Amino acid sequence: MKKMIAGILAVSLAVAGSAVALGACKGKDENTLVIGYTEYAPMNYRDEAGKLVGFDTEFAEKACAELGYTPKFQLIEWDSRFTEIQTKQIDLIWNGMTISEELKENIAVTDAYLENKQVVVVKTENAAKFTDAASVGAAQSIAVEKGSAGASTVTDNGYSCKVNEMLSQAACLLEVKAGTSEIAILDYTMAKAMTGAGTEYEDLTYLDVGYAKEEYGIGLRKEDTELLEKLNEIIAKYKTDGTFDELTKKYLA
Repeated sequence: MKKMIAGILAVSLAVAGSAVALGACKGKDENTLVIGYTEYAPMNYRDEAGKLVGFDTEFAEKACAELGYTPKFQLIEWDSRFTEIQTKQIDLIWNGMTISEELKENIAVTDAYLENKQVVVVKTENAAKFTDAASVGAAQSIAVEKGSAGASTVTDNGYSCKVNEMLSQAACLLEVKAGTSEIAILDYTMAKAMTGAGTEYEDLTYLDVGYAKEEYGIGLRKEDTELLEKLNEIIAKYKTDGTFDELTKKYLA
């Protein structure tokens, strides 16, 4: 799989303690944390053997082990993530989730652990048409994942062209490849990993048109304050002990 280089955020917290077992169960099984995710490389995806792997998958497995829990990964529809967590169908959203004000209004969110941005995915032959954020508004149609940062980018920039809302970022790539959407707006992490030479989307490329940088965080219920604190401690620890550096080299380099 083609991979990318992503900047890991600077350390801002000191770490206290190591593996900690939380006092209250957050999932249906007291030894399990149910993690909601969607499949997309390089964060959470299936390898050739069908095993779930990726930056966030391995990050979650390591963190849960320190907390004394077994992670259970549950596939969700991204637009339903708030309902899933509030109704306790899942305990955590751990899937390259962009931190936003909307997010903070609905759920609790950890400190940031990885940088990202939105980019434009287009057929290579059409790349010259889109040179900046303003020119994207002239696209015939834009594919975005429903409820995603890409969808917010369309709204924030006031694009008035046809918008095709899909259930996943992977579906957005298929839209562009099939020509049913001229472009897609999605995460840099996925676009870098999934397009260009050596990938199944060799005829697609991605363009950085200047959208603002974003940061990824983990989502959980607002009442789970102890879990939030412990996850933030782990994030701070992984920024300094080489864990994030190793995951970056393995999945994002």
